[in-house]
Amino acid sequence: MKCPLCRGRANSVASITVKHLVNSVNKDKVKNVNYGICLEENCDIVYFSTDNMFRRNDLKVDVWYKKDADPKYICYCSRVTEDQIIDSVINKEAKSFKEVVKITGAMKNCRCEENNPLGKCCSPHIIETIRFALKKKAINASGTSKKNRP
Repeated sequence: MKCPLCRGRANSVASITVKHLVNSVNKDKVKNVNYGICLEENCDIVYFSTDNMFRRNDLKVDVWYKKDADPKYICYCSRVTEDQIIDSVINKEAKSFKEVVKITGAMKNCRCEENNPLGKCCSPHIIETIRFALKKKAINASGTSKKNRP
């Protein structure tokens, strides 16, 4: 599946997801068909079907992986951002998925099919963000330890 605008990568998503995330002006335009979701960061298209397209400004929320998303939610159900997850690792000493969930409140109100633009659980993206933060923390720590050496 490819995006009709940018010809980039796309995944399937159910119409229930699209219906819950488009703004009120576009809600009646959502048909009961499977949609594609464009995975390309620089493309303005989010959802598409054979006869319909929804752009970023047609949605109630921004899509975290699109360029300049603000806020950059990783867990849409609990409104937890990438920055909150990174902060929990770097500044609050979380080292595991369980600790991040406890600190941030992620995954407490799971209705992923309706709230997450991908229409599925955010846990793989939370784990990916934790790994990124742990690497960042290790790099920062190694830089600090090198500076403190005689």
